[in-house]
Amino acid sequence: MKKALLVFSLFFILKIGYSQSPDYNTNEVSIGIIDLTESPKNQEVLFENSYYLKPFSNLTYKRFLNDRNAIRLTFYRPINKSYDKSGGSLINKGEYKEQVMKIGYEYVFKQKRLTPYLAIDFSYIKSKSLRETGGGIAGSFSETKRDLNGFGLSPTVGVNYNFYKNIFIGLESNLNVINLKEEKTLTQSTLLPEPNGSITKETDKSFESIYNPIVFLVKFKF
Repeated sequence: MKKALLVFSLFFILKIGYSQSPDYNTNEVSIGIIDLTESPKNQEVLFENSYYLKPFSNLTYKRFLNDRNAIRLTFYRPINKSYDKSGGSLINKGEYKEQVMKIGYEYVFKQKRLTPYLAIDFSYIKSKSLRETGGGIAGSFSETKRDLNGFGLSPTVGVNYNFYKNIFIGLESNLNVINLKEEKTLTQSTLLPEPNGSITKETDKSFESIYNPIVFLVKFKF
């Protein structure tokens, strides 16, 4: 599904507007240099604070329909974090992986040296996490796996500053509201007083939000 969405999006964007030669730059590429974003839910061990900094977080391509309206496609750098605090007979480790993509529409106000804009994106998120704990005299073991998939909407507000010719710097803030489906598998076992174990599977759906208060970007128009 993700690959099909990407192929369709690229085809649609590249087909727009090639029938004429406009008097404005029809393409823009922006790079998210610094992204302050809200930490994933249920991952307090890996993300100790409510927010964290993510350098070189995303790459966005925009195709302008005219000087005010654009179609945008954003690819976020995957998150891949892990830890291992195991020692001796004790187990304490985990990992988290996440991928986000967005496609949407942007409206640019009258273009000046300092130009505000609004956008709305359809978003797709996929993440996997693993947490393992246990050990000790009783030989206990616990493993929690979480698989999440979701689609949502992400309203965005931002401002561009014309730094030099077709080079811009910008600040952006967005809220990603997602309808998530979570599949959770909990495996538990002990060796003493006698070996036993259990596997529990759960499926849940929920709405969650991820807030990105500040994204600093560098943009190139051509």
